[in-house]
Amino acid sequence: MNQTNTRAMVETAFVSAIGIILTAVSVYLPVFGFLSFFVTPAAIGIIGTKWGFKYSVVGTIVIFLLSTMLFGIFNSLTVGLFALVGVGVGAGHRLSWNTLKRLLVPSIMMFFAVFFTIVASYTVTGVELSSVGPTLVEQAQSLANEAMEVNPSITQAQADEFVESVQKNVDTLGDMFFMAIAIAATVYTYVTIQISLWLGHRLRLSIPAFLAVEQWRMPIWGAGIFALGIIGFHGASYVHLDNPLVIAISKNLLLLGNFICSIHGFAALADIMTSYRVSNKAKWILLFAYTLLFSQALVILGIIDMFLDLRSRFNQRGY
Repeated sequence: MNQTNTRAMVETAFVSAIGIILTAVSVYLPVFGFLSFFVTPAAIGIIGTKWGFKYSVVGTIVIFLLSTMLFGIFNSLTVGLFALVGVGVGAGHRLSWNTLKRLLVPSIMMFFAVFFTIVASYTVTGVELSSVGPTLVEQAQSLANEAMEVNPSITQAQADEFVESVQKNVDTLGDMFFMAIAIAATVYTYVTIQISLWLGHRLRLSIPAFLAVEQWRMPIWGAGIFALGIIGFHGASYVHLDNPLVIAISKNLLLLGNFICSIHGFAALADIMTSYRVSNKAKWILLFAYTLLFSQALVILGIIDMFLDLRSRFNQRGY
């Protein structure tokens, strides 16, 4: 065994130990659980970038096995899912994939890992996903009845409205469950990539540049998907096509189109701020605040920029 292999194994073991420690922190101090979910995958990605795919896989397996022995299968599965993203991120860095491939491959890996976990959980526990919704609605009905008994001012109409609201939310979540997981996996992968790039810069690793968000331009058909989702969701009843399948497809198209247009709007707003020389820290604070408070405004901005190319106009004024 040469010196290079020894160093790679030592660094992999060190990162695995960090992953176990952060898992312990997330178990006993849940408020700091984000450290395990963000730092561990980024560290696994750095191992994969520096030493190769097999070392990042070994690190993930070690973290998973030790977490299972120390904290139980549930916590180990959670940590393993997120660490798997780090494996894909490290492979993308080392093999110099383009930005789209570096973002999508780890996201797809995480999506299928979550799907496998759901299937495995169903096999072990025997709990069907279809039973979760009715159970939540029953609990909401019980809460409404208890509230009416405790507070006589609550009317039956208000209680029914609460239960109906829970029913709609459960139906919507059920229809868009896997699309929501796919979008969440993509966002999480992007955050992991950015953390790994920061770590790589601090460690002076040579990592191929990742396209800055200001330069992202989403395909214009994203607006078309968003429009189809709106038409299907709100207009199906007018043409007597409001069956569950059409509604479910429309909801997924609506969510996917909303996400694509939001990303384009986010990138456009970041580019506009850059053109006006807003400091990097202030720019990201404003962007996240705007996203939290005016998320639908980003969708509108994204659609407008797709068709009218507002960025070029603001860039000319900014400079």
